[in-house]
Order: sequence, then C-alpha cells, then structure tokens
Amino acid sequence: MDCWIGIDISKAKFDVALLRVDGKYRSKVLTNDAAGFKSLLLWIEANVPAGKTAVHVCMEATGSYHEALALFLHDHGVPCRW
Repeated sequence: MDCWIGIDISKAKFDVALLRVDGKYRSKVLTNDAAGFKSLLLWIEANVPAGKTAVHVCMEATGSYHEALALFLHDHGVPCRW
C-alpha cells in the first residue's frame, strides 16, 4: 500500500485523512451521500499517484452510517475495512 485513509463518518458528513508513504498529509470533508462518495473517488485519484488500489481505507463504524460508503468503495475496487 502506498497510502492510508482514515474516515470518521456521521449522518450528514464524513472527514477523510490521507497519509502517503512520502509523508504528505491531506484532509477533506465530504457529504455522506452519493455525491460525496463520487467526490471521494475523484479526490483519491487526484492525491494517490498509484491509484485507488494502492490505498488502504479504514473507517469508524458508527451505527449504520458507514455502510453505504463501505459498499460504494468496495464496488469501485478500493480496499476498505471498518
């Protein structure tokens, strides 16, 4: 893996923190809906040189708020754990 992403998720939004092997750090806040999910994929592609399969995503499993995002990431080939 070239990068690690941590996601803190709530009903309305999720906060994303990206740490790359080269030590670069990025963060972003997105809406917890289909538009936010698509924006996350674009953001990953823009910030991870090796692409989305070089990322390991770990997210907080708060109630059921994480489920739609976890399924979306899985369906798009992004390794994800919760």
